[in-house]
Amino acid sequence: MELLIDGKPVENDLTFTAEDSEMEMQLFFTFNASELAGKELVTFEELYDVTNPDEPVKVAEHKDIENDRQTVTITERIITMHTNAADKATGEKTIDAGKEVTIVDTVSLDGIEKGVKYQLKGWEMIKSENTELIINDKRVENNLTFTATDSTMEIQIAFTFNASELAGKELVTFEELYDVTNPDKPIKVAEHKDIDDKGQTVTITGNPDEPTTPESGTPTGKGNPPKTGDTTNLALLFLLLILSAAGLVFTAYRKYRSMKASHN
Repeated sequence: MELLIDGKPVENDLTFTAEDSEMEMQLFFTFNASELAGKELVTFEELYDVTNPDEPVKVAEHKDIENDRQTVTITERIITMHTNAADKATGEKTIDAGKEVTIVDTVSLDGIEKGVKYQLKGWEMIKSENTELIINDKRVENNLTFTATDSTMEIQIAFTFNASELAGKELVTFEELYDVTNPDKPIKVAEHKDIDDKGQTVTITGNPDEPTTPESGTPTGKGNPPKTGDTTNLALLFLLLILSAAGLVFTAYRKYRSMKASHN
């Protein structure tokens, strides 16, 4: 059967004037093959004498569905995605909990087609629950549309949200890549969704609204009480001082008695 793309046959024609009894001609067929992975396409040809354009005469044809020379196999285009999520401000894998934080996900793409229009979609997941991150009843997500300038590209996509109640949570960025050459029929061509991928993971830490003392790291006004061992050491020292003083008094008294006895 004929190959139809968007309801139209994939075809072309070429008009020429013969310069010799033997000639080699090239005929090109350009079309969207993004949904044809695994298919074998066979080119059929017909040759017409158009000396009289109103009455073209077919003089030859080549239509062999089994002919290897006429056959081309469409292989699957494998697009790989590697990502690294980090704090926009510091580039670190940890972010202090706050009312406005931004995670930047750097996505390395390999195998994309130059000149094709793509859309990268991403969203945040809570690792411990393996569920989407919802803030104010909305999924934390973003998308970016771009045209490939090479088969290998690096794209950055950002997610800004309120993380003030997310201290201790690990967030994992998920991505999907779509071919949007036909915006009415986007085609998903790659994805990266690994809840255990460290490259996609950022940890929300601490609570910046709670002040701490420099020495102990505990909240202000909540210092540690004296330890029992400190009181015991003071009591022991006081007892030793009393015993030392008693020893000095006793020694002085004996010396006094001895001197008095020698005078008598």
